[in-house]
Amino acid sequence: MKIKLVLPYRTMLDQPVDKISAPGTEGNFQVLPKHIDVVWSLQPGILTLTSNNQDEYFAIQQGTLVKEGDAVFVSTFQAVKGESLEKLHQTLMESYQKHNEREKKANDVLVKLETDTIRRFMEIES
Repeated sequence: MKIKLVLPYRTMLDQPVDKISAPGTEGNFQVLPKHIDVVWSLQPGILTLTSNNQDEYFAIQQGTLVKEGDAVFVSTFQAVKGESLEKLHQTLMESYQKHNEREKKANDVLVKLETDTIRRFMEIES
């Protein structure tokens, strides 16, 4: 079967696979080539793709998996690829750290803007 992993801004993956393991909202599940056509809701977790006894790992946010015939479509807001679970974990930790740093800088700017706005209102009232 063939999987297509789609993000809002690009297609991340389009390749044949032997098996898919995914984090469904009702629990983890697997999709094999002769599985019936179906639609699943996905929760944040690890999407595992197996081809020729080799696994690929993707950390995904919530999304949808659709199996239709020999095609499987996974649509998610964000996905991060890792060669192994350990490397995926490391990549995610680095990504979260960068995100936290950006968020802290944005909060610092907001505090400065709020403080400046209050100061100007006080000057107007005087």
